[in-house]
Amino acid sequence: MYRVLSPPAIADEERWTAFIDESESNSALDPDVYILAAVLVCTEAIPSIRSRMAALHVRGERKLHWVKESARRRAEIISVLEDLDVLFVFVVHEGDPTAKSERRRRKCFERLLWELSKAGVAEIVIESREDTQNKRDRALLGALLARHRIPRRPWIQHVAGAVEPLLWIADCAAGALVAYRCDDPGYFKRLSEAAEIHRIGG
Repeated sequence: MYRVLSPPAIADEERWTAFIDESESNSALDPDVYILAAVLVCTEAIPSIRSRMAALHVRGERKLHWVKESARRRAEIISVLEDLDVLFVFVVHEGDPTAKSERRRRKCFERLLWELSKAGVAEIVIESREDTQNKRDRALLGALLARHRIPRRPWIQHVAGAVEPLLWIADCAAGALVAYRCDDPGYFKRLSEAAEIHRIGG
């Protein structure tokens, strides 16, 4: 399988923003697995990294989306991602075939919020889903704070994937991890030195 890797420590004087997207793994090769991917970006670097990702956009596409890209395009995307000064944090839910997708996502999000809050990430951008699903994200944050399960309140906003190129990084990173789990390790290995993976289940 894969190793758990520790990214460099986040410097106290830097302000970091996390961009989050999700992926279910291959149902045939890697069933009942849900992945949340966070890309941590130094806030001052957001404009330049956003521009680099926007340059990968192909006319006519709504957004850059890993599962729809060709092998040639994936190689091009990974070349850009491995050159970015970002960190990757993944939470992988596995080992519970009875759990529905929303439960898997909630458990992943709970752990990810804890990891990001512990690391001092103050701002979180999540790809927007339906209004009721977005409200559940915010309700979970409130519940975790009330139970003192996370040490601080991050600022969360939901943004459409088509308008925020930094969310595309999280989408592609999650796709690269899925490929790794399904015996196509090359993409993820190129990101692994800046990646941390947390496995949960049940």
